[in-house]
Amino acid sequence: MKNITRIVKYTIKFWKLYAASSVFIVAVAVLSLVTPFLLKHVVDLIVSGLSGGQVDIKSVWLTLLLIIATDVGVTTLTSIGQYIGDILTVRLQSYLSNKFYEKLLVLDVSYYDKEQSGAIVSKLNRGTESITDFIQAMLNNFLPFFLTAFITIIILAKYSLFISVLLAVLFPVYVLISHKSTVAHIKFETKKNAIIDPAQGRMLEAISGIRIVRAFLGEKFEKDHFADSRLDIEGITAVQSKVWHVYDFWRRLLLNIILFGILAYIVILTFQGRYTLGDMTLLLQLVQQARFPLFAMSFILGQIQRADTGSKDFFEILETPVKITDKKSATELTENIYLKNKEIEFDNVGFRYEGKKKVLSGITFSVAQGEKLALVGESGQGKSTLVNLLLRYYKPQSGVIKVFGKDISAVTKKSLMKNVTVVFQESLLFSGTIYENIAYGRAGVAKAEVITAARAANAHDFVIKFQKKYSSLIGERGIKLSGGQKQRIAIARAILKDSPIVILDEATSSLDSRSEVLVQEGIKRLLKGRTSIIIAHRLSTIADADKVAVIEGGKVVQFGSPMNLLKDERGLYSRMVKLQKKLMSATSEEREAALKEYDLVA
Repeated sequence: MKNITRIVKYTIKFWKLYAASSVFIVAVAVLSLVTPFLLKHVVDLIVSGLSGGQVDIKSVWLTLLLIIATDVGVTTLTSIGQYIGDILTVRLQSYLSNKFYEKLLVLDVSYYDKEQSGAIVSKLNRGTESITDFIQAMLNNFLPFFLTAFITIIILAKYSLFISVLLAVLFPVYVLISHKSTVAHIKFETKKNAIIDPAQGRMLEAISGIRIVRAFLGEKFEKDHFADSRLDIEGITAVQSKVWHVYDFWRRLLLNIILFGILAYIVILTFQGRYTLGDMTLLLQLVQQARFPLFAMSFILGQIQRADTGSKDFFEILETPVKITDKKSATELTENIYLKNKEIEFDNVGFRYEGKKKVLSGITFSVAQGEKLALVGESGQGKSTLVNLLLRYYKPQSGVIKVFGKDISAVTKKSLMKNVTVVFQESLLFSGTIYENIAYGRAGVAKAEVITAARAANAHDFVIKFQKKYSSLIGERGIKLSGGQKQRIAIARAILKDSPIVILDEATSSLDSRSEVLVQEGIKRLLKGRTSIIIAHRLSTIADADKVAVIEGGKVVQFGSPMNLLKDERGLYSRMVKLQKKLMSATSEEREAALKEYDLVA
């Protein structure tokens, strides 16, 4: 029940709403016990009248009116209490969802290397639903039922200590029997969650990539993959349900036998004259009220079990430690206009991904202010990893990376991000308008600045052709735009951010020639006067580079100006340039063979 403790810990901030709800719950529990006494009084009056005694009919009517008044009071207080519970639930959902999303936004990028987006969303939904359902059940069922049962047992002790003790003992015995079912239930639920999360993650991937699914006739594969997951869940649930209901049968059978014994005890003692008919009526109603929590125990335990297992993954994410954090002594990173020779510096940097072989080793180079550095090399040699380290997405195991002369591990991540902007190969745009995507990260920016940035990125001309221009919705991931259009929006976003350092990661690799020309023009305007690092397979993309770093086997094997590197005819850079010239007159078979050799794009 570790996660139940976590639920209390995370939701204690709503104690005022808990307290308000509890007041009404206590009031309802007390009022619910008034009716049995009033009915006892009515029965006593009737028996007295039938026995020849004098009964004031006004007293009967008054008691009946008190009964209806009590019932109306219970209804009113219950409605108010449940309304408070509903308010608590929706606030709790918002709080938990916000906490979860806030955590996702600060988790290390490496966390997402191992997780499916759909699985994360599944954990969020399951966690918030199970926690809020538990809180609602606790306030609307668990607490009122057991409070009523507790008061009832105390009252019963006045009339029969035997009945009171028997009921009091029944509760822990019932819970003890339920403990084994709880342990079994959690094991089954954990197995199901291990299937549900990847299945829903795969479903989200298929929906996001529906065009690929359709193009490769993958509908049947995806449907069968999901159906197989559901069959596995059905199989586990069948066994889980069987185990649960076997335990539940024995719980209920025990309850039936003991309650029958109490009923027989009350009836026999009434027959012997030790209880009046009014007493019997009161006792039977009190026992019935104590019976409700016991019969509801299966539901309540089910809620507790679902909350315990459903919130497990939710809390694990909330409590996942963030490895790359700002030091307490971290300072703000500001551009140093006097440090011109080494605006960006890698000094003997080494890195390996978790559990994998070393990706980078002894990386040392520097980029001067306003200089363009091109990172060149075959795929998988560590070019993008270098950029990820510069952005502090990952932490190097050795060496130092400096920006403006400061170790980036000693500055705040926020200030580092302010000074660096990135245009990735895949231009990730968000569902929303063109304006919102260009202005992303610049809340309150003037529309004129957005338009200026769009013009500089060669985006303005196609934007104004849309009916709603900058207010046009672009769909999820910018699906309504072409690749070149999305890339130009991404460049406009980078221009608007106006950071002194720019990183281009394969920014034109997937574009056609015409789109590449337009994007390249936008890139030139973006890079003007800024320090930049450019990753590219297309040599045309790095034609204007001041320096080139050739990465091979996780090491810098060549570094210098393009002209100097060309002089080294045995070097990789020189061979790549020669290859490009050769491709212009080569046959398709020769082109394919040559490109495979260097893993390049012509």
